[in-house]
Amino acid sequence: MPKLVRSRGSGGGTHLLEELCNPTLQPFLDTSAKFEEAQYIIIGAPLDLTASHRSGSRFAPDAIRQASLYLETYSSRTHLDWNDVEVVDLGNLKGIDEVEGAIRNVETASRLINAAGKVPVMLGGEHTITLGALRALNPDVVVDLDAHLDLRHRLLGLELSHATFMRRALEELDHNLVVLGCRALSKEELEFAEANTDRLKVVSAADLLKSGVNHGVEVVRRELEGASSAYLSIDMDVLDPASAPAVGNPSPEGISVTMLLDLLAEVVDARFSGFDLTEVAPHYDSGLTATQAAYITLEAIYTLESARRVEA
Repeated sequence: MPKLVRSRGSGGGTHLLEELCNPTLQPFLDTSAKFEEAQYIIIGAPLDLTASHRSGSRFAPDAIRQASLYLETYSSRTHLDWNDVEVVDLGNLKGIDEVEGAIRNVETASRLINAAGKVPVMLGGEHTITLGALRALNPDVVVDLDAHLDLRHRLLGLELSHATFMRRALEELDHNLVVLGCRALSKEELEFAEANTDRLKVVSAADLLKSGVNHGVEVVRRELEGASSAYLSIDMDVLDPASAPAVGNPSPEGISVTMLLDLLAEVVDARFSGFDLTEVAPHYDSGLTATQAAYITLEAIYTLESARRVEA
């Protein structure tokens, strides 16, 4: 059992944080906030064991952190700056050398962060890590931006992988799912989706590119009606490879960074209890994809903070 560390916040409350992470020498945007003072808690989950095409996502959390150092921090979308949010980067999770153990550690860390009244922000790693966060947070609705459905029963002999984890989540947990930007799918997944339309809605990249952001926004908002909690997952392969070439499974005809952020601006509200960004394989380009990922992470934090301020 890992050692538990108690840290006392300024308000006298006691927060429980398990030592699951290796501290990073280079935190996201060089943040130096303390855990008890922070609202957003970044953790890296460098799982990279079930890749079916390109491996290398284990290097993504640190590559994204490095890329963040060169971003301007003011957001013209939200009018927030880095000094307006309290963020701490705990580093990368330990125990990511096998899939089940990695998922358990993600679940434990996400649960502890949430129990402390804070928002987990997770940098992958392969998309499989999302299952741990969903087990911990158990949201009513999951909004997944992804080129793929990840609803296969098995891939390459594995029932738990980057291509199957969302099916496992739907089997285990009681949430609804909206997938935005999908375009690379199997017949098996399509049949599963068509058989589960009560819980699963799919808005393809073609739908978004032809009909615009509002089409996706309307679908998500319908699913969020009556929901008390939600979770956001961003697989970087939702973007067109022209914008993000260094991903595990690139697929043509994706959406743009602008469209992605426009979607977040319209659907993210204070009910979102956390988010993750996954599937950057940084060695497949000269830094563009990691830079896009860092920018999206920053804007997603600002978007959630802005929504929380409006609803406070």
